[in-house]
Amino acid sequence: MTAAAFAAAPWRRGSAHAVVTATETWDYDRLADAVSVRVGRLRALGLAPGELVLVAEDPGLDLILMQHALARFGAALLPVPRGLAPDSRQGLVALTSAEWAWSPDLPGHLTRMTPGPANPAFWPESPLALVIATSGSSGTPKAVMLTQASVLASAAQVNARLDLSPGDLWLCCLPRHHIGGLAIAYRCALAGAGVLLHPTFDADAVATAMQDLPVTHISLVPPMLSRLLDLRLPVPASLRVALIGGQGLGEELAQRALAAGWPLRLTYGMTETGSQVATSGPLSGPPEAGVVGTPLPGLALDCRTCGGPPRALRLKGELVMAGYANPNRVQGLGLTDGWLTTADLACLTPAGALRVLGRGDGALVIGGIQVYPGLVAMRLLAAPGVREAAVVGLADPTWGGRLVAAYVGDASEAELADWCRGQFAGPERPRSLRHLDTLPRLASGKPDLCRIRELLGGVAG
Repeated sequence: MTAAAFAAAPWRRGSAHAVVTATETWDYDRLADAVSVRVGRLRALGLAPGELVLVAEDPGLDLILMQHALARFGAALLPVPRGLAPDSRQGLVALTSAEWAWSPDLPGHLTRMTPGPANPAFWPESPLALVIATSGSSGTPKAVMLTQASVLASAAQVNARLDLSPGDLWLCCLPRHHIGGLAIAYRCALAGAGVLLHPTFDADAVATAMQDLPVTHISLVPPMLSRLLDLRLPVPASLRVALIGGQGLGEELAQRALAAGWPLRLTYGMTETGSQVATSGPLSGPPEAGVVGTPLPGLALDCRTCGGPPRALRLKGELVMAGYANPNRVQGLGLTDGWLTTADLACLTPAGALRVLGRGDGALVIGGIQVYPGLVAMRLLAAPGVREAAVVGLADPTWGGRLVAAYVGDASEAELADWCRGQFAGPERPRSLRHLDTLPRLASGKPDLCRIRELLGGVAG
């Protein structure tokens, strides 16, 4: 795909809503005109096609303008959170060789950061579109390189799966420096739908917006869904898709939402695939543990049928990243013959749906038996009175390791311990349970396993 094709593909001109904020509404004609002005400014300031621009997330329209301006220009975007610590910012610049930083708060706006890669890689098939940090849920964050072709293919396939159409309105309350929030603007532009921007998740503000505006789609992590359910407001008739991802959806929370009329769809994805890997149809009942729906057609899966020993999911196809970021932007880092080996254990059901069993990179040996904390956490979601759960492994001088769990819900620690004794074999049973009001989370909304491990590290085994 050429840069010209990528730039032209997303646009729908006309009076339909393109972006809605708390203070203004832009249609596609106004957005397209503003993007043209931004492209001219970037060119005048010295940006060249193929270069990489660091852009801080803002509460309004500026990041969306940069998304589309850079796409039209043929340059690439590196989104970062607003107020990113200087050492973290410099680390990303060193990792990616980002040539420029854009900030509407600084005179001139475009600041030269580096001369670019010392030996720039050649991108013969599709130019670079995005470099975006992973959420880093259980280790050191990396940055992922996505091409124009993969970004556009992901948007097209997700739109088809979720029936996103011209005139629809997608409420975005996820962080837009992560792929889950950023991808919404590409999808909506491709479909001719509108984006309703909320700079952060505030349950009252989101609920009010859903009552006042014809929201058709919303993306949430389970704790957000729980907060909205607690408000006990009616589900608006316009809402067709409540997309739930980021972590497993517990049986109790799913039952509450379905009983209240929420049109739930489950999704599983990652930055390395431009967001989604598999997405379900509308749920009619609580999902089977870990089952998230059928894979998108742009992916080949190396994945066993459920029932055998767990194995890491491998992916290949047009949605998969060009590689992890590196100073020379060489493609292929983190891939083997085009295959991405994920940290997640998964299998395919007889119906062809993907079942995610949890992370495999935290596996530990307890009493000579290999145990997967992520798989145990997934099973804990079936316990009565448990809405969210996270399980980590700690060292043990006698057994080599032990599992400890943090959870959110109405069950007492004693009640959950009794349930665990009947459900888990010895090595898999969490030896300590900690009830929390909320699980520590990353900016992406995923559980912060490193912080949870710190919290539970002092718990006696």
